[in-house]
Parts: sequence; structure tokens; C-alpha cells
Amino acid sequence: MAKRIKIIAKVDRPHFTYDILSIFHKYDVGIIWMEVYSYIIYIKLHHIDLEIWEKIKEDFKKVDGFQEVEEVDLIAFEERDIEMKKVLDIIPQGVVVLDRRSSIKYVNKYAAERIFKSTVSGITGKLIGEYIKDEKMDIFLLEEHKTIKPLINENIEVGNQSYLLNVIPLLSEENIFSGYILAFDDINKLNNVIGRYDNPITFDDIICESTKMKNIIQQAKLFSVSDSPILITGESGTGKELFARAIHNASDRKNKPFIPINCAAMPEQLLESELFGYEHGSFTGGKKGGKAGILEIANGGTIFLDEIGEMSPHLQAKFLRVLQEKKIRKIGGHREIAIDFRLLSATNKNLEHMVKNNKFRLDLLYRINIFSVEIPSLKERPEDIPALVEYFIGVHSNRYDKSMVGIDQEGMKKLMEYKWPGNVRELQNVLERAVALSNTSKIGENNIILSSIVDENQGLITNSLKESVANFEKKIIVESLKNSESIRDAARKLNVTHTLLLNRMKKYDIRKEDLEF
Repeated sequence: MAKRIKIIAKVDRPHFTYDILSIFHKYDVGIIWMEVYSYIIYIKLHHIDLEIWEKIKEDFKKVDGFQEVEEVDLIAFEERDIEMKKVLDIIPQGVVVLDRRSSIKYVNKYAAERIFKSTVSGITGKLIGEYIKDEKMDIFLLEEHKTIKPLINENIEVGNQSYLLNVIPLLSEENIFSGYILAFDDINKLNNVIGRYDNPITFDDIICESTKMKNIIQQAKLFSVSDSPILITGESGTGKELFARAIHNASDRKNKPFIPINCAAMPEQLLESELFGYEHGSFTGGKKGGKAGILEIANGGTIFLDEIGEMSPHLQAKFLRVLQEKKIRKIGGHREIAIDFRLLSATNKNLEHMVKNNKFRLDLLYRINIFSVEIPSLKERPEDIPALVEYFIGVHSNRYDKSMVGIDQEGMKKLMEYKWPGNVRELQNVLERAVALSNTSKIGENNIILSSIVDENQGLITNSLKESVANFEKKIIVESLKNSESIRDAARKLNVTHTLLLNRMKKYDIRKEDLEF
């Protein structure tokens, strides 16, 4: 059985690694893998007899600068590999990593199982061309990649399903090419991100009994008759899009398109091309003849930007100019197009706090926040729960073809005492499950399944690969800092330099005064 060890040096001196390796050579011990850092060496070895291992440890003590050696379960690169694969496997997007020869080095479970109808082990090592037949991609993979632009939004088919494919060359900081990363987006899912143009929702469809919600509805009705931008805030699941649709339907633009866009559900380049459109030939993979953007299509209507806090700094600046000038320019184009739309935005984030941390533009916040509607969480308005329960039971009874007449007293008590972290959306899901499970005309307490466990990865994983990896990296750094005596100590535990860790802390706005050492 292989042995993994971690050797720690007192000083970072020249030839320390050579002296350690000379000891293994002396005892004819084979090395499978080695990873070297300042002060630390990780080594994966073939099996060593206990007697030989004791002699090797004694020889280590004679090496100048040696501090200690310990056996470990995993060496650093193995831990990083496990962590990265875990992140990639829970991302709802297909991801494939290719080597220089276009062979598959790694494929996440989503791509292996859902896209290629195989397994991770069954597809690893094979040429990507065995699974994807696309001329543009084939030509792209044959090119000499130095600083070439990625292949963006190529429409491909795998089986009977259509995908948008992005192919990005992997380059080191010294521009050394090592392979590619492929990202697949299900076109059907993306079509759901850009909502339908019809909008049947009105304020009468918002179920409530509480004075707090009734006052907010009256406020939103007043704002509806204006044509100014409205920022809708509130926790996830409170019904921000419901309010946006009702506002549109109460405005003078109700007979024009209402187009919702989820800013967090699209990669930055795709979101930009969907908003602004593009001219023919502006980038590889674009449609022949170009494409009109949502801002142009929505002329005269309303655009709803959900999760606007997730918009990248580049798009924030570009969108601010649109709001100021009421004109757009397509990607790759030179002609300005006059547009007319009403903007509604929503977020569950504190945008003022993001402004202070340079994550959101103050001038854009002023533009989108002429009026604001703050929707309270469900726990702040428990008197709305009975009305919502009655409504959702009716909806799901019809859906499951059942004759439900309500909920018993114990069941209602259970719902009233719960804190509802997922708000109305969670309540709707709980009641749908209860209706589906119930064998009687009334929902009982035993039919109501509530979640009391918060997923440790909640908030880390998004539809963006880049953002998910960043969230995961930030979480690891924060946890290491909290469990270390100093930033330098944390850097050593993470096997990175002190300077690199300081740069990452600056990148993620991690301040040492907020942590306990």
C-alpha cells in the first residue's frame, strides 16, 4: 500500500530536497509522486517495510534544516483535485477538460451522464471528437493556441439535445498552452432564463392578509403608473418576480413585452450578447446575419433584471450608459439604436454594502433605485400563511387530481411555527409534497416534511463555473484563517505563499479584523 508523507523544514535552504531524495535512493525506495514547496515536501511512496521506514526517519534527522516528518492521508495536489472535482460535479452545467491532443482528461458527472450518456470513467481518455461532431469545433481544436480568443456560443447537438458550447484554451501565466476547457449550456434551460413575453399576473394574484403586505401592494400600485425604474428587494422566494409582473401589468406598457432575465443564470459573455445583440461575424460561433438583443426586442415594454447584484462590473458600466443615453450598440457594431423600455430590477443582496466593497457601481444603484419595493420575508408576516396554504392546496389538489379540503390543526400549527428560510417558494414546495403524499381529504402533520438542515454548500454553487469556484476558494481561505494563528500560518497550511494569500484576501474582501486569530 502506498505511503504519503509530509516533510517540514526549519529553513528554506538550497539542496534540501536533494538531500531528502538521496536518503530514499540510499534505501532503494521508489517515489510515485512528489510536490515541493518552500519549507514543505509532499511525497507519495511505494510500500516501505516498517524497519526500513524507521531507518529513513533517523537519517532525516541528520539533514541540515529538517524539522519533522508526518504521514498524511492525502498529499496537497490530491486534496485540491478532490475539492475541484466536487465543485465541478455539483455545478448544473456540463464541463469537460481536454489535454493538448483533445483527449478528455476530466469530465464532470453532468456532462458524462446527461450529455454523453456514459460514465466519468467510461469517457475519460477518449477523443472529444468521438462524442461531438462539429466542424467549427474541429477546426478550432486544430489551431495553434497561443493567445487565441475562445470559441463562444457554438450551437451543437449531442444526441437529440441542443447545447451552447464554449471552448476556452487553457494558458498559464506565461502563456503556455496546456489544453482546453469546454462548458455546455442546455439551450432549453437558457430559454427558460429569458422568460415568456406574455404576462397574465396582476396585483390581485398576490395572496396576502397581512397589513404589511397590503401596504406594500398599494405602494407598488402607485409606482406602477410612473415610468421610472423600480428596485424590488427581498429574500429569495418572497415573490419579487410576481411583483414585477404585476407592476408591468398595471402600467401603460401592459400591452407591450415583459421580458425577465436572470443575471445569475447566464455566463457574462452570453448575458451581454443576449442583452445587446451582435452583428454578423463579431465572434466565432455567432449566428449568420447577427442577432437582435433583448433590449431592442423589448422596445416599448418592460425588462426585469432579476438578481442584478450578480451583474459583472463590465456589464454594469455598459448598462449604465444605456440607461443614460437610451441607446444601444450591438456587439461588433458601429450603429447606435434608440430604445425605449421600463426597467424593473430585483435582488436579495444588500447593494449598498456591495457599493462600499466596490462590487456594485454607486451611479448604477442611483439609476435603478428611483423607487424601491421591499418585500418582507414570510416569517415577518405569519398571518399570510393560512391564506397561502389554502391557495396552494387548491392549486396542487387540481394538479394531482385529488379532492383536498384543507389542513388539520396540528399541521397548520407546524407550518406557523416554522421559520421559512425559503419563504413562499419553500411553502409552495412543502404543500405540493404534502398533497402528493396525503391519502386523506385533509393534510395531516405527518404529511408535512420540513427541512431543518442547511446545506453546507448553500450559496456557493451557481450556474457560473467561474463564480462557483471563486465561492469555494473563498470558503476554504476563510475557514483556514479562522483555524490558524496568523495569516502566515494559514498560508503554510494552504501550501501557498504569504503574498498569494494576501492577494486572495484582497480579491475576496476578506479582512483580518473580521477574523479571530
